Amino acid sequence: MKIEREVVRHPDASMRCLQLRLAAFRGGLHRHAHAELTWIERGRGLRWVGDSVEPFGDGDLVLLGAEVAHVWLTPEGGAPRSCAATVLQFPEDWAASTGLPELRGLAGLMARAAHGLAVEGAARREVQGLMARIAAADAPRRAAGLIELLAVLADAARRRLPGLRPLSAHAPVPGPEAAGRVLRRQRTERLLRWIQDRLAEELRVADASAIAGVSPAAFARFFRREVGKGFVEFVNDARCSWAALRLVQGSEPVADIAHGCGFPTLSNFGEQFRRRHGVAPRAYRRQALR
Repeated sequence: MKIEREVVRHPDASMRCLQLRLAAFRGGLHRHAHAELTWIERGRGLRWVGDSVEPFGDGDLVLLGAEVAHVWLTPEGGAPRSCAATVLQFPEDWAASTGLPELRGLAGLMARAAHGLAVEGAARREVQGLMARIAAADAPRRAAGLIELLAVLADAARRRLPGLRPLSAHAPVPGPEAAGRVLRRQRTERLLRWIQDRLAEELRVADASAIAGVSPAAFARFFRREVGKGFVEFVNDARCSWAALRLVQGSEPVADIAHGCGFPTLSNFGEQFRRRHGVAPRAYRRQALR
């Protein structure tokens, strides 16, 4: 699975604000070193964040940590400017880099967003209003607006209000971490990147355990503890997510997608895909492209 690396540059500002007005969202799956807050003002399609693939519609709002693979896709053929989004990109340690002690509490929010947070409910409405103000503001007011926006999200996270939903199956548990936990998290991140980059290949436990730095005998326990599901289940989840993306990106034959996503047979692909998405691959393509 090809994941492009994007370099985000904003030499004259501490953050970047993009307003996109397009006929369709058709970019490639990519990652970058910045945190990102994406508000889909208009558009309906498929959203890929980490190992999560979900339909999205008008108003979709997602906070991403750094290095999370992501893309929003809509069917081609829309009218000019029929899709609209406002995107804020900023260094993950942006709040800490200001040196303001009042912003230390935002670290917990960014830890929760490390693998993607869908912002919903009242928090979403408030954040959308703030993003509209930021997009229309000058540089100093944009920085002030970002502080206010992150404070709203941090307050929702701290009070555990409904509206912040983790998107990835391996989202970290917020809270202080001992050194051993940090090391395990780093090993897990390295392992998950290795899996993502080799989904079309045969993935052996012996190789995966070596990447994770544990013995093959201890690997199953390590993986389930750190990721929340078994190794085979996770790999099939990721392969089905990749397949869902390819189904709506083009007109590749389903058999080619199955083979290209690492499934040994078309029947195995169909079984695994229906288990996760509720319909057969061809039906999924028809529904997504309506």
